[in-house]
Amino acid sequence: MQNPLQMTRKFNRANDNSIQDITHKKIYEPIELELNKEYGLRYVKNDYENNFEKEEGFDKREILNLQPIDIFKMNPNQNQTQVIDQQGQNQNQTQNLQNQSQSEQHQGLLSAIINNCQQPKIDNITEKDIFEQNRIKVMICITMYSEKYSELEKSLSGVGKDIESFLKIGIAPHQIAVTVIFDGIVNICHKPGAYRDNIIPYFESEIDKKYGFQREQTLAYQYNKYQEQLKRFQDYNPDNIKYLRANTDQLLKKYKKHRDALKKTMERLKGEKYNLIEQDEYIEQNIVDAMENQYQIAKKYLENRKNTAWVYQDGLIDNQSNGILPIFYTFKFTNGSKLSSHMWFFKGFCQLLQPKYCVLMDVGANPQKDAIFQLIMAMEQNPKLGGVCGTMRVQIEEDDKDDVELDIVTNILVNKVFSIQKCQSCEYDIAHLLDKQAESALDFIHVLPGAFSAYRYKAFFVNYKDDRNQQRCNQENQNILIPQQEEGILDKYLRQVLDQNYEHQTLQEANMFLAEDRVLCKLLFCNGYHLRYIPNALVYVDPCTSLKQLIQQRRRWINGSWHALSYISDNYDQDLKTSKHSWWDKQKFILSITQAKIQQLMIYFMESFQILWLYMIMYAIVDTGDLGLNNFIISTVIAFYVFLVFMVIYLSINYDPALLKELGKQEKEKEKIETDYYFSRLFFVSTCLGFISLGTVVYTIYLLITEIFFNYGFNDIVEKPQVPQSYYLVLVVISIGSIILPILSSLFQLPQNIFNAALTMIPYFYYQPTYMHLFVIYSFCRIDDLSWGTKGLTNTGSSSVNSDKAYQKFKFLLTWLVLNTLVTAVLLILFQIQIYLLPQGLILFISVILTILTILKGFLALWYRIKYCSIQSQIEQYINSINKGINVVNKEQRNKITQQIKENNNILQLQIDNALQNSYLRASAFTAYLESFFKSNN
Repeated sequence: MQNPLQMTRKFNRANDNSIQDITHKKIYEPIELELNKEYGLRYVKNDYENNFEKEEGFDKREILNLQPIDIFKMNPNQNQTQVIDQQGQNQNQTQNLQNQSQSEQHQGLLSAIINNCQQPKIDNITEKDIFEQNRIKVMICITMYSEKYSELEKSLSGVGKDIESFLKIGIAPHQIAVTVIFDGIVNICHKPGAYRDNIIPYFESEIDKKYGFQREQTLAYQYNKYQEQLKRFQDYNPDNIKYLRANTDQLLKKYKKHRDALKKTMERLKGEKYNLIEQDEYIEQNIVDAMENQYQIAKKYLENRKNTAWVYQDGLIDNQSNGILPIFYTFKFTNGSKLSSHMWFFKGFCQLLQPKYCVLMDVGANPQKDAIFQLIMAMEQNPKLGGVCGTMRVQIEEDDKDDVELDIVTNILVNKVFSIQKCQSCEYDIAHLLDKQAESALDFIHVLPGAFSAYRYKAFFVNYKDDRNQQRCNQENQNILIPQQEEGILDKYLRQVLDQNYEHQTLQEANMFLAEDRVLCKLLFCNGYHLRYIPNALVYVDPCTSLKQLIQQRRRWINGSWHALSYISDNYDQDLKTSKHSWWDKQKFILSITQAKIQQLMIYFMESFQILWLYMIMYAIVDTGDLGLNNFIISTVIAFYVFLVFMVIYLSINYDPALLKELGKQEKEKEKIETDYYFSRLFFVSTCLGFISLGTVVYTIYLLITEIFFNYGFNDIVEKPQVPQSYYLVLVVISIGSIILPILSSLFQLPQNIFNAALTMIPYFYYQPTYMHLFVIYSFCRIDDLSWGTKGLTNTGSSSVNSDKAYQKFKFLLTWLVLNTLVTAVLLILFQIQIYLLPQGLILFISVILTILTILKGFLALWYRIKYCSIQSQIEQYINSINKGINVVNKEQRNKITQQIKENNNILQLQIDNALQNSYLRASAFTAYLESFFKSNN
């Protein structure tokens, strides 16, 4: 079956006659954009005629506002009396001159889209409808760093799967825009020998060659020029110049390596009349002057591009409607984190185009059929939804590959027997079957994952008003621009990147922004909106393929979530009071936060509970007949366990990725050796702890089966209610039922998740001790590591933390260790005292807390599963109500519209004839008008 979607660069092959079609070259011309904090996106006009070796006028730039163009009114080849009836020939000529001036200042496809998204200044209802029917409805952001092109292709393919569904409800492809934001142009995938995966070769062969983009317009030029200037800025900085002055041999060596470029700079500095002879070249001062001059030029070049990006304009072509889905490949010159990419999306493109809905995706995420459509329709049907997320499943595509040299046992278990990817797959499935559904029952999702989630753009600015009729009225009048608040939700969410001089006051605040999406969710809820999980919006994501990647990822997740939750629980009162929520909604939010805080507390004292659990199992196992020997064996095992825990703490504290990165600049092999040293020992100690924990779990299950189900029956609950085992039995049965019921209730809606969780359950259980021990301990010990953790972003460690924050880390760690030690000591002493039923009472108390949490989560998940059947039915009814009368049009009908536009170019007449009410015809009309406008201005 032929794919109905094609990239415009694949629409005509590179060797077609259209290879350098000037019309398409103008439509998709690459541009440079600047993101200004005050004004948003602006156009950067470059004067590339200036030679880079000429300092005067070098990198001359002009910052201009982006110019909208009205493609529907331009046709100099036709008499315009049909459009402006009885307005006179002079006015026609004036209009033509304005159109010509407009076309000369345009920024291609982006200018046409901007015009449709502006607030029209006309009173004609028909013309207002034209704006409304062509404005952007959905903006999609795909964030990239150094991923290969095949990952991007996978995500774009997933986006394209939903175009047909959007067309059926009246949203044409040109009303959906995709921004692919690359975080740092020098970080894009550019590996030697990996032609198919590299970004630059693909753009050279598929876009540049087709449209005839050359030199300064190409990505290759911008990449190489930025690399060149960045290297000069690094090589010739004042500290290096000082070193080179003191080491003449190194200075001459450096000059010989870059002689061609430095000689040209010397000649320019000396002047055209100066005859530079070979002896002059090797004068130390001349070399230094040339280097310092290149440094100043490079500094200016980099400073000019601190907040700019090189943008390729492209699109997906839908064969059924001949419509264009705009794509803007945004190559930020500087690397500024994923949050910076979201700033470009929200404060740049969204602020400019004012979409109704925003979708966030990580590159590599592969939305399945109608996944994005389902997210949007959930918000479209329910105006109180401010954000939604779908079901994420792990796409296992390759074998586990750990880049750390592990010991033999760990290597066999991790890479050969228990797949780390299958473990993550089971974890994701269980999280969605239980956690996400339970949170949705309370109308508050703690985390809408940046890998795949959608938001109502208005929710960031406008507090929800519980008046559905007014809400629908606003939806019909989307051309009213959303007011920008002084300190809105987005300003708080993007605070650390909006203010480049912003410095976190505490480590808690710094870590909180590693999970800024948690804070965003809380702000949205307190702005009067609900957050919800949509189970049938399925997306596949890439898992971590090695234990090293996973531990670095979870360090960010755990520390970010921990401190974000602490911040939310301490600061939600005032925001919640001012929200438009009902009293019941507020209580549900408080319940959700309380439940999360209890789970957080249990994680904090996890090591204490583990030691207590191990002590109880050893107490039940060891029976030599000699009390002293029993105590010695138990104490030895407990001491060995504590020793292993402190080994993890020691290795975690001493591992510093920032220092190792600095070491790697001089000797890459040494960096790998040091990294392998820490991680191989971490994993070995973790494996030992894992075996102990697994043994504890297995023996606990054995005791439960023998003592409760065989030695103690259900009848004994009534006969001997005072015996603790009677309560254990009830608690175990209730807990198991609370987990199984909501899972089974999802059998028809999410069968794949349930079957996959069952198949991957063994690796999941094997890695649970690693999750409880290694991940938590490592995360707490690396609280000063504020790096992203994955994708090679591990260059921010304790070496970048000032003394005050180092003290905060020490205080946090010491508090955690002391409290866990005290709790452990108190619990063990209470067990040693042998007060009647005290040990059993403590166990029962902890068991009751765990059971209550399990029952609550299970009940909420089950309730939402039942409730979602009604929600899904309402969404389907809503979709059916709005797609009536929108039928697929054939090629002949599309060609007829296109021909009518070429002959008449009167969009008002098309609107009056209701031709543009059909989204298929409207998509064809937009493409025809776009090409007609740019063709007429060649």
